[in-house]
Amino acid sequence: MKKPSTLRSGLSGAAIAFGVAAMAAPVAFAGGKAATVANLPKPGKPAKHYHFDLITKSNASPYWLAVREGADAAGKKFGVSVSFNAPSSGTDLAAQIGMVNNAVTAGPDGIILAAQNPKALLGPVRNALKHHIPVVTVDSGLSPNISDCFRATSNVEAAAHLAKYTADHLMNKKGQYAIVDFNHTASTGIERPTGFMKGMKSYSSIKKMGPIQYSQNSISKGIGITTNLLTQYPKLKVIFGANDRAALGPAEAIARTHAKVKVVGFDADLGEIKYIKDGIIQASILQSPYDMGYYAVVALLDKIAGKAIPKRIDTPYFMLTPSNLDTKQATKAIQQYAPKYKQAG
Repeated sequence: MKKPSTLRSGLSGAAIAFGVAAMAAPVAFAGGKAATVANLPKPGKPAKHYHFDLITKSNASPYWLAVREGADAAGKKFGVSVSFNAPSSGTDLAAQIGMVNNAVTAGPDGIILAAQNPKALLGPVRNALKHHIPVVTVDSGLSPNISDCFRATSNVEAAAHLAKYTADHLMNKKGQYAIVDFNHTASTGIERPTGFMKGMKSYSSIKKMGPIQYSQNSISKGIGITTNLLTQYPKLKVIFGANDRAALGPAEAIARTHAKVKVVGFDADLGEIKYIKDGIIQASILQSPYDMGYYAVVALLDKIAGKAIPKRIDTPYFMLTPSNLDTKQATKAIQQYAPKYKQAG
């Protein structure tokens, strides 16, 4: 992938209903609505060579590697070097905090961060800003948002739209569902189940069964959780997985047991694409990780140049379903995660 996606923000009701393209609606923030990547000016190549540090939640997911690829591509285009660092596990908070603190000590020209915990990273980011190091957060932000700019999917909105699609097309507006989340501390781990439950509240005949289950980004743990859910709730129709790892565990458990339960979720890797082709995963919100990394570099360059940058910028998303899997739009969305992916046929 040589350039960022051209998917635009904005939402069509028909697109949601039929699982075609679902793009992120702007989210309000202090001073107006969130900007989108579609209408941002591109910076020129800076006269000085800058060095940025990219620190994601983990290095174990294709999602974060796609963020890295986008940042690297922008770095090459604009003459910036980007160093990548991340814990091996998305739950190793101490390691990520240490990485941010070490980055501040080293003194890069800017930091791009996907925060494992919206509160725990406030101190390290405040320290960076105190040392005049601009910080752009991507995917998972801070609470409150003290970074110079936050670039992410509108998770609550996207999950609510996924819930509507699920209720209308997979559940016939009635039945039972359960949620498998990856953790309850990251902002995305909080917002996505919140949005999904919010969307389901419009359907009085749809019930959430049991508390939210947490797989801690472990596929094997997700398999065990799902096996228990299938036994405990034999009338279950749908399981919502809040990220790629949280969807893969349930999908694998369902494949093994041949249960008549469908999975919907967030993100994708080639394993999830297989389950979509097999009809187990029926819908997945694909974000724009490549664009997040690419435009985070753009934001840091704008900040260094003294330009005013929005406090939040929404990146687009696409709702992938078995019916649109072979479209050009789907291929472009999947390539955000797997650049070498090719459309069938």
